[in-house]
Amino acid sequence: MNGIDKNTLDEVVAKTFKELKTAIDTHSEKSIEMYSLALRALVKLRAQVIAEDRTDG
Repeated sequence: MNGIDKNTLDEVVAKTFKELKTAIDTHSEKSIEMYSLALRALVKLRAQVIAEDRTDG
């Protein structure tokens, strides 16, 4: 995907995972929902980036 830096995306995925873990540890339902949705979207995006790299390379 043009314009998406894989390293930056990986950092955002890791940060979002940490935030989700914190939300789970503090039992914050709204934060759990928000970070879960964000993490799912980021993982899908990461999969798309990987798939495009495989077809381009």
